[in-house]
Amino acid sequence: MAIEDKQKKRFRIKILGQEMVIVGNLSEEYVNHLSNHINVIGEEICRAYPRLSHQRIMNLVVMNITDEYYKLKNVYNNKIKELKELEKENQLLKEKYEEIKNEYNELLELLEEDD
Repeated sequence: MAIEDKQKKRFRIKILGQEMVIVGNLSEEYVNHLSNHINVIGEEICRAYPRLSHQRIMNLVVMNITDEYYKLKNVYNNKIKELKELEKENQLLKEKYEEIKNEYNELLELLEEDD
């Protein structure tokens, strides 16, 4: 057994009534958060479609969570693009500021020469 395997924790969780063991380098709080999220979605589907089999419910849970993931990933990617555009704009503004500052200093020098 590898050293990494010894450091992994085992968690016993319940997903829609079925017990399972999760092994990983995660906190118990995080694992509970994940399983609660899955259960909330699963329970919503169960209420909306009470006649569905457990397997169909789990498939819909997977689809719902995957949908959430891709929507959030899209938002994240758009924010990254927006950030890059803002960084470019910021750089252009800094350059413009330096130009204006240099022009100002040159004009100030000219005024001082005239005095």
